[in-house]
Amino acid sequence: MTVKQLPDEKTMLEILELVKDFEQSAREMCEMSTAIAHKYQKRMQEIREAEKEESDRVDI
Repeated sequence: MTVKQLPDEKTMLEILELVKDFEQSAREMCEMSTAIAHKYQKRMQEIREAEKEESDRVDI
């Protein structure tokens, strides 16, 4: 069985920076996606309420 050697410190630091950048990008995309989802959830709720009010007026 052979023992695998880890990359040198410089390579590990470069990988760490790449991972940090990726994490930041993923966090920003998540925040943007959440904001968009909340916007459209609110809009859909408003549409449902307006439809219900319209249907209530028609039933009277």
